[in-house]
Amino acid sequence: MKIATWNLERALPGTPKADRQQQWIDRINADIWVLTETHGGIAPGGNYRSISSGLPDRPAEEGERWVQIWVRDRDITPVPTADAARTACGLIALDSEHGCLIYGTILPWLDSDWRTYPAANGEAFTAALGVQQADWIQLQITHPNATLVVAGDFNQDLNVLPYYGSRRTKQALRQALLEANLECLTFGDNDPVRRLINSQHSNIDHICMPHRFGLQIQSTFAWPDSLEDLRGLSDHFGVGLEVNWSEISG
Repeated sequence: MKIATWNLERALPGTPKADRQQQWIDRINADIWVLTETHGGIAPGGNYRSISSGLPDRPAEEGERWVQIWVRDRDITPVPTADAARTACGLIALDSEHGCLIYGTILPWLDSDWRTYPAANGEAFTAALGVQQADWIQLQITHPNATLVVAGDFNQDLNVLPYYGSRRTKQALRQALLEANLECLTFGDNDPVRRLINSQHSNIDHICMPHRFGLQIQSTFAWPDSLEDLRGLSDHFGVGLEVNWSEISG
């Protein structure tokens, strides 16, 4: 099972930038996509079904969304979230008893306000994170037979050496994941961006899941292949992982 997330930097369908992104989306060929700063017209294929966040809380072109989730060959049912503009959640039925919740997110970046909270001192980040963490905890209570996957643009690295974000927001994110029984699967030795760029960069787009017996990460990966290839494509590397997990793979 291949899960991938990518910030498309507000590319619009039909533009050269979106065309280049589409080539990578086709090449990666993920089973589950969480696209951020995206547009509904940029899709992985006709055999995918999708849900998205609501209307953006900023000026936007028609069809733009903060988050859009695409799932191959399965139905996905929308599940309400506390921040309808910047998050989306959907339930995938895997069999008669088990399901998978896909929660797509984008958290505030360094100079970004959120609602009434200013960017200064990480206030916007920690406030938005608190709202989303409450979702993560409640979703696992409400859907005890569904495994939660949280993925998207966290705008914060989690490695020891700082790359993007702040010490305060890094610690807040670590604590929020811990309290929600979630494990980030795309940092440290599993950080594909750090490996790709020889430790000069760290990943800020993450995929998180509960730690449980039976989940085996086969690999994590990032694209494109270099900073040079990233120019004009996006301001974020795409990030994905392959897992060997019977409940997801069916």
